[in-house]
Amino acid sequence: MSDSIRVMTAQLASDPASMIFLPLGEALRQRGQLQAAEKVALAGLGRYSESADAHDLYARILGDRGQLELAFDEWDIALRLEPDHPGAHKGIGFLYFVAG
Repeated sequence: MSDSIRVMTAQLASDPASMIFLPLGEALRQRGQLQAAEKVALAGLGRYSESADAHDLYARILGDRGQLELAFDEWDIALRLEPDHPGAHKGIGFLYFVAG
């Protein structure tokens, strides 16, 4: 585990309501630790269900797991919450590209 992940994990443990779950979940996802990333993202969504960034993070994790329909649903939620969310637009565009 990298030092930055360790620091963010400690911050989240000391303040479970912290938005640090977003960069922590992304760092875990980028390292291929999808189960841990999903756990962090879902806990964050439990607190911040109206966060487009949280739905975008979870969608990227789902996409990495090959759960493309669920990823689409999460990006759709993100766009309903924040119609100009760049990550959600990029994610849905990627799904259309993959679908051909």
